[in-house]
Amino acid sequence: MNNLTDEIQLGLSQAKLKNRIVMAPMTIQSAFFDGGVTQEMIDYYAARSGDAGAVIVESAFVENYGRAFPGALGINTDSKIAGLKKLASAIKEKGSKAILQIYHAGRMANGEYNGGHQPISASPVAALRDNAETPLEMTKEQIGFMIEAFANAVNRAIVAGFDGVEIHGANTYIIQQFFSPHSNRRNDKWGGDIEKRTAFPLAVLNEAKRVVAEHQRDDFIIGYRFSPEEIEEPGIRFEDTMYLLDKLAASGLDYFHFSMGSYTRNSIVNPEDKELLIRKYHALKSDNVAKIPVIGVGGIAQRSDADQALAQGYDMVSVGKGFLVEPTWATKAINGEECAEFADIEQQHQLKIPTPLWEIMDYMIVDSKAEALKHQRIKELQNVEITFEPGEYTAYGYGHNGKLPVTVTFSEDKILDIIVDSSKESDGIANPAFERIPQQIMEGQTLNIDVISGATVSSQAVIDGVSDAVDLAGGNSEALRCKAREAVEWSTEVIEKAVDVVVVGGGGAGLSAALTALDNGKSVILLEKFPAVGGNTVRTGGWVNAAEPKWVKDFPAIAGEVDYLKAIADIPESDIAEEYLADFRTLKDQLANYFLDTESGKNYLFDSVELHLIQTYLGGKRTNLDGEPIHGQYDLVQTLTSRAMESIDWLTEKGIDFNRGMVDIAVGALWRRAHKPNRPKGVEFVEKLQKQVIAQGGHIITDARAEELIVDDGKVVGIKATHSDGTKYVLTTNNGVVLASGGFGANTKMLQKYNNYWNEIADDIKTTNSPALIGDGIEIGEKVGADLVGMEYVQLMPIGDPKSGALLTGLIVPPENFVFVNNQGKRFVDECESRDVLSRSFFDNGGVIYMIADEAIRKTAANTTDETIEREIEEGIIIKADSIEELAQKINVPTEALTETIRRYNSYVDEGRDPEFHKGALGLKVEKAPFYATPRKPSVHHTMGGLKINTQACVLDKTGTPISGLYAAGEVTGGIHAGNRLGGNALIDIFTYGRIAGDSVSNRV
Repeated sequence: MNNLTDEIQLGLSQAKLKNRIVMAPMTIQSAFFDGGVTQEMIDYYAARSGDAGAVIVESAFVENYGRAFPGALGINTDSKIAGLKKLASAIKEKGSKAILQIYHAGRMANGEYNGGHQPISASPVAALRDNAETPLEMTKEQIGFMIEAFANAVNRAIVAGFDGVEIHGANTYIIQQFFSPHSNRRNDKWGGDIEKRTAFPLAVLNEAKRVVAEHQRDDFIIGYRFSPEEIEEPGIRFEDTMYLLDKLAASGLDYFHFSMGSYTRNSIVNPEDKELLIRKYHALKSDNVAKIPVIGVGGIAQRSDADQALAQGYDMVSVGKGFLVEPTWATKAINGEECAEFADIEQQHQLKIPTPLWEIMDYMIVDSKAEALKHQRIKELQNVEITFEPGEYTAYGYGHNGKLPVTVTFSEDKILDIIVDSSKESDGIANPAFERIPQQIMEGQTLNIDVISGATVSSQAVIDGVSDAVDLAGGNSEALRCKAREAVEWSTEVIEKAVDVVVVGGGGAGLSAALTALDNGKSVILLEKFPAVGGNTVRTGGWVNAAEPKWVKDFPAIAGEVDYLKAIADIPESDIAEEYLADFRTLKDQLANYFLDTESGKNYLFDSVELHLIQTYLGGKRTNLDGEPIHGQYDLVQTLTSRAMESIDWLTEKGIDFNRGMVDIAVGALWRRAHKPNRPKGVEFVEKLQKQVIAQGGHIITDARAEELIVDDGKVVGIKATHSDGTKYVLTTNNGVVLASGGFGANTKMLQKYNNYWNEIADDIKTTNSPALIGDGIEIGEKVGADLVGMEYVQLMPIGDPKSGALLTGLIVPPENFVFVNNQGKRFVDECESRDVLSRSFFDNGGVIYMIADEAIRKTAANTTDETIEREIEEGIIIKADSIEELAQKINVPTEALTETIRRYNSYVDEGRDPEFHKGALGLKVEKAPFYATPRKPSVHHTMGGLKINTQACVLDKTGTPISGLYAAGEVTGGIHAGNRLGGNALIDIFTYGRIAGDSVSNRV
């Protein structure tokens, strides 16, 4: 193993460093306005040189408009040489080699620091960051000038007395931009395939070497810094980087320098791959790369970190933050002394840190005096004896939906029980916090508890409620918040079990598959990575689409519905895919008879399996941004719609109490056919099915993340999983594995990676989804060869809460009672349209719109109570007014416009027809005070794509062949809903294909 104090000989130059410590290049933003060296910079670097093998000076721009930040150092003109000479001399006289990093920001250049000049890059593609400016594409002449600018910079560095340069090919600056397929879309010698994208970095390196040769400086060092991966799509992948490094190494240079936040980093593109990048580096390195020393960086705070980095395969270590707060870091590390990791608030002058740098390193600065007092107080509180007045006390925290009652039972010296009343906190959604936090508090008898990722608000609400209850009982909540936690013992246990079926995911699809397999006499283990089952199913409104013509015939049609059906009947057959034509013709015959009935005075709601099928087909028929069409796979859609009532009957048999007194419709469903439980929301399904699974001997393991399928001779024979406490599960199966882990609606990076339908998926977009839905099941399947379909299509829910993305806040009424207005107080769309059409219209009208209602419409709101509505009015989620005029003022829209909009809409309801936007169904008028407005904004709701399956829920490989032993159901799959899912079709999908998957795995189909 390399030793930190060992001398090292570099590559091409054969120069030697006295040890393996280098000071990392860090921007201190303290140069003169023109990029010249200041005395502050000289003092800063001189204080840190000496025992380090080399000091790499921060990036110096090679061209006047290439700055990425204020106070940047420059090497763009000969006038900079005098100052640079002083800087190099100050570093070298202490005994360290002086290396200067050179760069150009390219599209990352900020006009504010570059005289307002528009940035340049390989192609006119903006960076994926807020307020990024689209750069100008560089001409061939500009590319030549840029390469020359780097060469001139090398020349100036040599004249100034530096021992070397580091070519900055990382951090998304211009050299990386030429190599990246995201920022380089050229089709000339400088772009295209990976070989051409390598041309610019190679040209810069070769010109640097030419200048060195002209100076006859055989000992001059040339290094290259690189970012191993990009998260952009398309973007640099690690294998691409190794290709580039091989070309650079073949040309000849002295070292490679990783650029990343931790020397122990794994892939940011595929975080589930836990292999360290340095290990991948050594596994993939060519013979050329193997000859070049490599520097590791990030997270090296102490000598032990440096030793560990060298042990992992780095040849040198680059230390950044350590040198900031400990200028003699190299000396202390060599001597085995502990190094400071924070600076005291009084140390700026002593550490010779320029003010611009000091102001941005506040996270590394502590007030030692204040910290000492704080620690003293904590020690005092940890010694306080805590007693309680025995009894039961109720206090409140504040969750997403306001007050959260928490009832705590105490003995004289112990918290005995904690009961959280979550009935108002979006029933079932926040279960992880409500179950795990009380358990941890009682186990540790402490309030020093970490919140749960994905349920931070609910977690804190429970902690705060218990804290207040402690004080009510005469205890000391401050002391309990400071009470030390017992160290968590990370389990090393490996549990091996054999079972007939493993189901991954505890939502509706997983529970349905598990219960069906149990009904078939199979033993089942269900893995759920969250502390409670439910997934996205508990977050739904409970609408389940299934065509039941005899049932709906008892209900009258409402205004607009007959016109909608006539529009469907008038669709040219040329617009219908061939495989759907027979069903479409059957539907037209059905509708012709229905129209005869309506003309004779009969008034009833029509429905049929064929209508459901054609609507699902038309609803999913979309075109992506490349002009490529998609529609639902016929046999999958036909299976879904024809077997939907089987699922309703099965659910009824399992105890689901459907409301047969009304026929409902979900947002974007296009038709009233939804079966809805009397108990609101999807928790009804989860609770009843979970009880049945447990009652029939199913084993549910929560907090267990599935990680890898076990494959033997091409057949899936089990799965590996890890519990939150570290316990490993190796589960082998007699029949197979069902993946029902949901989509990837809570994984923004994955959404952005695959999106080819929306113009943009913003970094801060909200979601209605459970935080568990990150696409891990899709990736698990893909690793064993599963094919994917429809991944580029993402459904947005138009009526999401603007703040949280949640679906079930505000007045969510049936679509026939929707009235949407924009910030001009005007309607702008058919409110009964599909979800993607509505979402696009919302974006076209400013993003946030208002749903208008009156007192009568309020009474039709689903999944809420009068108490919840009043609380939401108090909290501003719903705006209430006594008149339309007052409402207009409160939501800041033109009064006359809103008044006229509502007058017109009411007239359309009276006429039974909407000549403006042709609304598909017209319900109630907006006329009875008080009046309400609910602001809404689209949020991610459903991912259309996933694992490709057949009608038996078998997962298919890329040849269309079923992967033996592997099945899937629900949102983890694709192919059914195509480009857009109808509201109410998600639940019928998970219950229908969940049951099919359960039958198929039981019978080893």
